[in-house]
Amino acid sequence: MSNLGGFVRAFIAVDISPEARQVMGGAIRELADQVPGSVRWVDPQGIHLTLKFLGDIPVQDAETILAALKSPVAELPQFSLQLNGLGMFPNARRPRVLWAGVDGQLDPLASLQQCVEGVLADMNYPTERQTFSPHLTLGRVRERISPGARRRIIQAMTSESPASKVAGDPWVVEEVRLFRTTLTPQGSIHTSMGVVPLARGDD
Repeated sequence: MSNLGGFVRAFIAVDISPEARQVMGGAIRELADQVPGSVRWVDPQGIHLTLKFLGDIPVQDAETILAALKSPVAELPQFSLQLNGLGMFPNARRPRVLWAGVDGQLDPLASLQQCVEGVLADMNYPTERQTFSPHLTLGRVRERISPGARRRIIQAMTSESPASKVAGDPWVVEEVRLFRTTLTPQGSIHTSMGVVPLARGDD
């Protein structure tokens, strides 16, 4: 439930550029044409690079989280990322989640994620046990699809055409956002609850 009893479903993420969002939208449309009905595709406007999923939190915690992140995040430098290829979780034999990869300055990205994780751990939020694997979710494979449909998904994801679309110019990550998620029959709607800027790269 996204907003009952004073709770909101929330996560912390960095945004992608409008160009990257457009490129990913094109890849999703092409993939969807090849595997109709087999995947629940993400709205490109809702794609973000998630650093920390919080789950359902008290709505009053939002300002506290943003305040706690402000100083440590402000000490970290801005950095650049770019799209890089396609992938499947948990593996290419039985895909469940279809995603686009990111490349670029991954060390600063990892430092930012660890910073966020540490701040939230100090606030008694559970620590993520899995290693951070930066990716942008394109879609989720539906339950109980046929073996043939699964093969078509794998073929579509590994073919040259969609993967070649998932590329583009780098963009600069300048801030971290706390998002709330509202679940609707048409899909999830993500709304920014606040922004925490990274250190400005003055020349």
